[in-house]
Amino acid sequence: MRAVTAFAVLFLSSCSPVSVPRTGPSNPAREWSTTVQLHGKPLELHVAAPRSQAIDHVVVLYASGDGGWLGAAVDMFHQIANAGYYTIGFSSRAFLNVERRRGALVGTAQLAADYEQILDRGRIVLGLDPASRAIVTGWSRGAAFAVLAASEPAAQSHLLGVIAIGLSDGEDLAINESEDDSDDGSASPRTEAGAFDTYARIARLAPIPCAVIQATRDHYLPAARARQLFGPDTPLRRFYTIDARNHRFSGGKPAFNAALLDAMHWMVSQPLRDGLDRQGVP
Repeated sequence: MRAVTAFAVLFLSSCSPVSVPRTGPSNPAREWSTTVQLHGKPLELHVAAPRSQAIDHVVVLYASGDGGWLGAAVDMFHQIANAGYYTIGFSSRAFLNVERRRGALVGTAQLAADYEQILDRGRIVLGLDPASRAIVTGWSRGAAFAVLAASEPAAQSHLLGVIAIGLSDGEDLAINESEDDSDDGSASPRTEAGAFDTYARIARLAPIPCAVIQATRDHYLPAARARQLFGPDTPLRRFYTIDARNHRFSGGKPAFNAALLDAMHWMVSQPLRDGLDRQGVP
């Protein structure tokens, strides 16, 4: 697509850095906020529409990490929106607070249903066709949300792909007030009943393409270990290793931005199977 052709990157099959883009985004988006009602409670959505050269019929749904809608999480949202994609974003922290008020732990089926409702609302606000294709992505906990929601068969109609940024090796879908996507700790062992193996769930995404973008020195899950869990690249899987010093990709932002846009371009360029519906494809 025209919006990303300036970002030529080296697609990785081993733990080495991607090439650095020479130019930045040239298509600043219009951004505003709206809300969606989940279980009778409002969740703020951040939406963005390209001013020109929109990548038609594609919408990207992005979720932040535990820290909420600030800092590196917002920078990633802007990177997507300014590349020419219709974009919907939300805070994972705010989302889980909505679920907590329901008085029950969220499961993957409910997560997928909520994602569909968020996408429906976003498409309306952005003026998109209800059948427009979607890429689901997110950083840290938002990455786990994307993988878990997309692994539910009921959610896979009209999904174009999944991009997991800084994906840990487990998710329990519980509220953890102490977690803030810092770089000072390491991932907690997955000892809770009902915890989900996020990398095992990736195997359930086929035929939907999936990309993982991981930092070499991510304190939660370094890229070398994430690559082992992810396995080899295939026609439906791509793994990007970014030489960066922490979970926020510090010191590797240009390469990270290039990898993110390359992953989206790869998914948009995939041939469609059965029209817009990938369900039931062998």
